[in-house]
Amino acid sequence: MLSLLRRSFPKLRFKPGYIFGYPGPITTRRQYAFSTATGLYGFDHLKTPKGFRRFVDDAIERSGELVAYISGMPSSAEIIRAMDEISNTVCSVIDSTELCRQTHPDREFVEEAIKASIRVNEYLHPSKRATCSLTKLIGSRITSALTFERSGIHLSAENVDRVNRLSIEISQLCRQFNQNIVNDPGTVDIFPVSHMPQNLHHLLKPICRSTSVVSKDLWRPRGTMNEKGFHITTDPHTLSCVLQGAPNDEVRKMTYIKGNSVPHANLGVLDQLIASRHEFA
Repeated sequence: MLSLLRRSFPKLRFKPGYIFGYPGPITTRRQYAFSTATGLYGFDHLKTPKGFRRFVDDAIERSGELVAYISGMPSSAEIIRAMDEISNTVCSVIDSTELCRQTHPDREFVEEAIKASIRVNEYLHPSKRATCSLTKLIGSRITSALTFERSGIHLSAENVDRVNRLSIEISQLCRQFNQNIVNDPGTVDIFPVSHMPQNLHHLLKPICRSTSVVSKDLWRPRGTMNEKGFHITTDPHTLSCVLQGAPNDEVRKMTYIKGNSVPHANLGVLDQLIASRHEFA
């Protein structure tokens, strides 16, 4: 967004953290990255599950302030700057709730994340007054131009055809990537059995391994014992359940890495996807 602004207004200079003529400071991604917050994902509100409620409240309040600011019809540069902060504010909530919903082992955190996600989506629904106001305010000045540009109106007929082909190719590659994971999932063995909660046992295959036992008496020979564990197949459903339900950090890490690093056929798919998206951009 800022690169677009610099191209449009090469001589424009921003005062860091502020919109022109608007007293409220902008919370930038860099400020988030270096925050001293100690809550979940670095957000101070998320020290407890109920912190998601305040997280959403603040995001909605700040977005409303920015919509009100845009309603004053400032310059195009200021509108873009405000829109960028709206996007960052709302997406911080959406991304956090989705990550928590998919991976957090604490059910209370997951439930609050789901509620927060629903509230944000309701706020963003086109029928909401704030969303309608924003659309009307910027529709004729920015949205239409960006929509036409994305559709390739400024390109030659040959390039428009190429853009359409790339769009189809990218969609097909994404489907192929997901299908490869379904067809050829990875596996990981977890020991001991206590690392996996009871409610996940029905998804996993019990296994055993022999381990050496060292006797305290030096004159006695070493023995062996069978240690129980689980064999995890990282298909999408099982992977999602383990990431949400396994309390052990290392188990979740191992399962996540294995689930997203196989099958090897996806290496070629990723190369094609990167090349196609690069050309499309």
